Amino acid sequence: MTKTAFKKSVSVLALMLLVSVLVSVCGVSALAAEAEPFRYEHDPRLNPAAMKDIVVDPTAVYGFAPSPEGSLKQYAELDWSDPELVNGENGRLARIAYHEELKTLYTLLDELRAEGKPIEEIARTISAKRNEIRFASYENNPEGLEKLKARNLEKYGHEEGPTPDEVYAQVGSWEGVIAKAFSTNPGMDACLGLYDDYYELYITLDYIVRENEQKASREYAVAAFADAAKLETAEDSADALAAFSDAEAVKAWFASEVKAAVSKGILTGYDDGTLRPDATIKRVEAFVLLSRFLPELEATGEAIVFEDAPDWAKDELDRLSAAGLVKGYGDGKLGANDLLTVEQVGIIVARLAA
Repeated sequence: MTKTAFKKSVSVLALMLLVSVLVSVCGVSALAAEAEPFRYEHDPRLNPAAMKDIVVDPTAVYGFAPSPEGSLKQYAELDWSDPELVNGENGRLARIAYHEELKTLYTLLDELRAEGKPIEEIARTISAKRNEIRFASYENNPEGLEKLKARNLEKYGHEEGPTPDEVYAQVGSWEGVIAKAFSTNPGMDACLGLYDDYYELYITLDYIVRENEQKASREYAVAAFADAAKLETAEDSADALAAFSDAEAVKAWFASEVKAAVSKGILTGYDDGTLRPDATIKRVEAFVLLSRFLPELEATGEAIVFEDAPDWAKDELDRLSAAGLVKGYGDGKLGANDLLTVEQVGIIVARLAA
C-alpha cells in the first residue's frame, strides 16, 4: 500500500468507525434465541482473510467457529454453541471493546502527523500502542493473556508482541508498519457476530472488494442457492466429487453443498472431467442451476420473454420469471452472458426468502 493510499484508507476508516453503531446486548440475545440459524448480510465465506482461521459450524451461535489449524486455534476447543460464552465479557463484549480501543490509534496517528513527526517515529509509536491495546483487551481474561504471552514468546522470543523493527523486517517499510497496526482478524469477528458491523473495515484494509464488484464463483452460487432452497445433503454424497479431476479445488466451507448438488444432478461438470468450482459463472448458467434447486416452483405471474436469452435455457427462465425470482435488467434483457456478482446472488436469495 502506498503512503498516499494508506492516508486515504485511514481517513475513510476513521470516519467509518466513528459513525458505526454497535448491536446492543438485547439485540444479541434476540438473535441467539431465533429458531432459524443466524445469517450475516455479508457472507464471511467470501473473505479469504477470515476463512483461513475459521470453519463453518452450523451449531455455533453465529455459524462459525475457530479452526483448530488457523491462527485462532487456541480458541477452537471452546463451546461456540453456548450463547452465554460467545456473547459474554470474554467473547463478543470483549471484542467490541477491543475495536473501540483501536479507534484511539486513529486519533494518535492524526496527532503525530499534525506535530510533523517523521514517519519512522510515527510507525514506532503506533506499533507500540497497538501492542498495548491488545494486552489491555485481556484485562478480564487472565488465562487468555497468559496464552497470548506464550504465543508471543514462541513466535518472537519475548512476551510483549512484535516490536516495530520486527514488523519492519516483515513488511519492508514504515508505512507498512503503520498499516499492520490497523489490521484485524475478520474471522474472530465472524465467530462473535460482528462481521457485518466491521464489513467496511475489511474493504478499507483491502481484505475484500464490495459485493457489487465481486464476481460469484460456481461453488459460491451453488452454496448460496442450496442454503436458500434448504437442500439436504444426500447420504451418498461423500464420494460425489470423486469423478472430477479438480475435486480438491472445492473449498472446505462450500463442500457439503457442492457434494449434495452434484449427487442430486443439480451441478454437473465439464467434458474434460473438471468441475471448476472457483470459476466465475454467467447469469444464465446460474439461473438454470437455481431452477434445478427449485423443482416445485409456483407461478405468481406471467413469464418474461428476454430477448438475449438462449433457447436452451428458455424453460428454466420461464419458470423462474413467472415465480418472480428472475426479472432481468428491466430493458427486455436478461444479461445472459454477464458474469453473476455476489450482490446479485444476495438479491435472488432475498427473493426466495420473501
